[in-house]
Amino acid sequence: MIGSGIEEIGLETTEVRPESTGRDIAIGVGGIIVVIAAAIPIVWGLLAVGTMAYALVSGMLAGSAGAEL
Repeated sequence: MIGSGIEEIGLETTEVRPESTGRDIAIGVGGIIVVIAAAIPIVWGLLAVGTMAYALVSGMLAGSAGAEL
């Protein structure tokens, strides 16, 4: 549609300011920080559950040798 066609339907044409590169970088860095902050408790929980599972399985594989002491 050309400029006069836009004006015919009652819309005004104005120039759109280009996106700021600094703003885009700030949004990207903020997003990465949010993802890392969300991943920390998940990794902490996985390590805790993994440690407990390892202790349980290694205790079961070792048998009851420690129970007699």
